[in-house]
Amino acid sequence: MRSSIRRSVSVLLVVLVLSVNRPAWSWGNTGHEAVACAAWRLLDQATKDKVWTLLQQVPTRNSPDGTKSIPGFQEWSANLPSGLSEDEQHMWVFMRAATYPDSLKHTFLHDSDVAPANASATANLGFTDPDSHGYWHFVNTAFGTVATPGVTPPQVPKTCASQAAKPASDLPATPGVNASTEITRLSHAMTASESPALMAYDMMWLEHLVGDVHQPLHAAVRFVDGVGDLGGNCVVIKVPAALAAHFKAGDPSATPPTELHAFWDDLPGGGSQMAATQTAVGYAGTLPAPDAAAVKVSDPQAWVTESFTMAKSDAYVAPIGDGLGVPTAFVITQAYYDTAAADAQQRIALAGARLANLLTSVLNGTLP
Repeated sequence: MRSSIRRSVSVLLVVLVLSVNRPAWSWGNTGHEAVACAAWRLLDQATKDKVWTLLQQVPTRNSPDGTKSIPGFQEWSANLPSGLSEDEQHMWVFMRAATYPDSLKHTFLHDSDVAPANASATANLGFTDPDSHGYWHFVNTAFGTVATPGVTPPQVPKTCASQAAKPASDLPATPGVNASTEITRLSHAMTASESPALMAYDMMWLEHLVGDVHQPLHAAVRFVDGVGDLGGNCVVIKVPAALAAHFKAGDPSATPPTELHAFWDDLPGGGSQMAATQTAVGYAGTLPAPDAAAVKVSDPQAWVTESFTMAKSDAYVAPIGDGLGVPTAFVITQAYYDTAAADAQQRIALAGARLANLLTSVLNGTLP
């Protein structure tokens, strides 16, 4: 930190804006549901029965004025395809529940990707919680270059104009409340004496967050001459026509992603919470067997470190250049796509196996 108090405060404010206030999406619905599918297939029957009992605790939440709602068990279990076995029906509901934390956003709850400096940042209130906790979805590990006197910072897309307001002179520390800390906190909570409803709420967050931390761009934020890219949300890309079809799985009308974070999110496919389930089942069926030694790694921070390393080695490489893709978007190549698609499969397979281990432990009263 600089010796000037005024300068230190200025840098802190920049840190908060540049590195924390980000659109907090992770794998899309298909990716999260594929993680859950892979996990379900590894659970023993006793643990599946406990999961199913908890899923039935999830209510439909409605806004006070009745204009918005957050789906729960009733909606997830409705309109299941005919011909599913009982186990498959339960799996489909479990898969849809994995998207619950994303469905809290942009509804009638308080949205923020910046953790408040009070107890509400980690409050475990369950289905009465007025916050959507956007800051629980990622771990902003900063890397890159800081502002240099005389060097013009990179241009940013219009949607990220605030990020270039004042380039950072110091790389920010990782926020103390993040996806890794929440996985640990919620795991401990589930082994305590929680009510069934609170356990159901915590279980769905664990489903989701384990998926989140295996998405490489949920573990990294790159700075270019002091301008943070919000985990790739501010990096403009172009997906050529030859690759566009890969992003229509589950939604033929979908348009290819135009920023780097969404590109990685959508590698497994797109689609709404309900529509994505069938696509996710198919995608999960193509996953490679996860590395047996890696599956045994139970420390969430180790999972984050893996994703951070992959972000630097595979996400922020050619054709992704040093800037933010403005005014000329970075054009995705076949080689880049192939590497990213293989990474997504490997990470989702590993996330599913680790989620199965985690739920088996906490639902039986122990920590992994």
